[in-house]
Amino acid sequence: VGTCAGTIIAVPLSFLSTPCLMPKLPALLFRVVIMAIRSVPFLIYGLIFIRVAGPGPFTGVLTLGVCSVGLLSKRFTEAIESLDFRAYHALESMGVPLLLRIRYAVLPQLLPALASAVLYRFDVNIREASVLGLVGAGGIGAPLIFAMNHYKWSEAGAIALGLILLVWCIDRLSASLRR
Repeated sequence: VGTCAGTIIAVPLSFLSTPCLMPKLPALLFRVVIMAIRSVPFLIYGLIFIRVAGPGPFTGVLTLGVCSVGLLSKRFTEAIESLDFRAYHALESMGVPLLLRIRYAVLPQLLPALASAVLYRFDVNIREASVLGLVGAGGIGAPLIFAMNHYKWSEAGAIALGLILLVWCIDRLSASLRR
């Protein structure tokens, strides 16, 4: 859920922070916002959101969502800046509105990079969710720490094995999408 929420916010934020598509001053302001979001470590966000929303899964979703916004915005902005803008400028010279230019000239080139970045962030979020559970912010780390505290090693091992298999499956999916 955190990855999806982060992606929904990161896509428009990345377009707004790209000087190729926006005036330079607003793009710079949005870049500063992205930089500010990215400069805070995820554990600090987790501790902040625990104070705001209390311990639990909602805190973990908030934390992973905000961290996803930071990383995905940066990756999306870099992907947008590396595109070939000839088709975009051709549509612009014909008077096509901005959203249609983005839809037909930018998105077809951008979708593979966006999908790869989202899968990467989902992979990172799975691993960070295990750490967030250790500090009380929900996530798979909560059952893991409870099992370890109660010396239920078979349960802890099953959870750890499940995490390893999930990360492996996500890695395979990402590799197949890149092909």
